[in-house]
Amino acid sequence: MLGIGMFSWFSYDLPIGERLQLIKDAGFDATGLWWDGEDKHKQPDMARKIGLQIDNVHAQFMSPKYSPNGLWRDGIDGDDFQKMLISCIEDCKKHNISTAVIHVTSFKENVEVTEVGLKRIRKIIEVAEQKEVNLAFENLTTLEHLDAIFEMSASPYVGFCWDSGHENWNHPNQDCLKLYGDRLFALHINDNFGDGDTHMLPLDGTINWENKMQMFKKCKTVDYFTLEVDFHRKHEKCVIYENLSAAEYLKSAYDKATQLLKM
Repeated sequence: MLGIGMFSWFSYDLPIGERLQLIKDAGFDATGLWWDGEDKHKQPDMARKIGLQIDNVHAQFMSPKYSPNGLWRDGIDGDDFQKMLISCIEDCKKHNISTAVIHVTSFKENVEVTEVGLKRIRKIIEVAEQKEVNLAFENLTTLEHLDAIFEMSASPYVGFCWDSGHENWNHPNQDCLKLYGDRLFALHINDNFGDGDTHMLPLDGTINWENKMQMFKKCKTVDYFTLEVDFHRKHEKCVIYENLSAAEYLKSAYDKATQLLKM
């Protein structure tokens, strides 16, 4: 039976232990962890001790030090991003976490697919194969980088993380589950109105969930139906969540995930 997961950050500025406990109390089976910060190595055990499984970790992508666009360019920025991803893979192995979610571009500017970038990614894939860690490459602004990576590598450790909101915002006419569903490793379930990366709860935006859930059923099986939702982005339509407590917000999230799985 498919479990239900919730990413460990969901807008409420609470200690990580409290957030994990709230996720567990709301009924979720698993969590995803943001792989940064001094306490990151403590978090897998913290989650498991209260009965949460680890669906995946999300590698860094938005700090001044680590720019995913650097992967595709000559220079130290790309080298540093590659080293960070390799370190994340090694940490996954250390903590017995099956999957790392990876951004290979940023949202702020487009960057061309280059051989230097593919060379770096080949090395990252080699490490993932050695460590037996799945790499779930996420759909972001455009899809040509995913196409290039999937064309380059048929490794069983190279797959896809579907972010439903990114698709609805950036490429609503390209069905990522149809394109990459046979390589599905992870899910970032969220919604929006097609006008920004607002990460609203599913069924609160404009995504056609009946259609998406029918397509999801045809995809490679995953262990967890995991939400990545928050409303810190200050979109005007997110005011519907502002008066909810963390527990109420998580209950609504769990209920909506359950609704989707019944479609």
